[in-house]
Amino acid sequence: MESASNSPSADEIASLVVERLLNSGKLPDLANSNLMTIEEQTIEQVDQVTRLVMGELLAKQSKQAVPPTSCPKCGGAMKERKPQHRSLESRRGKVNFMTDVFHCEACRLDFFPSDENTAV
Repeated sequence: MESASNSPSADEIASLVVERLLNSGKLPDLANSNLMTIEEQTIEQVDQVTRLVMGELLAKQSKQAVPPTSCPKCGGAMKERKPQHRSLESRRGKVNFMTDVFHCEACRLDFFPSDENTAV
C-alpha cells in the first residue's frame, strides 16, 4: 500500500475521473453537452468508483473482524471455509467483495464475521 504522501490527492483523482469520462465516449460532444448530461455521467462514474472503494473496504473489514470461536446459534465448533464472493446493495448500487466464512456443521449454517459490523 502506498504511503499517504504518495497517494493521489482529491484533485488528481478528480482529473482521472474527467479523463475516464472523456475517453469513455459517454460525453462525445462535450462542447454541446448541457449541465444535466455532464452531471448524470459524472455521478455514474463517481458511483462506480464509490462501489469499488466500498468493496475493497468491506473485504479489508472481513479480514480484520474477529472470527467466531463458537457457533452463535448452537455454541458448537466453527470451521473456516474458503472466502466467498458476496454482494450487498448500497445507496450507490451493488457492492461486490470477498469475505471470510465460518461454517457450523451442527447447524449447517455459514457465518460471516463482518456481518455484525455491516449491519446485514
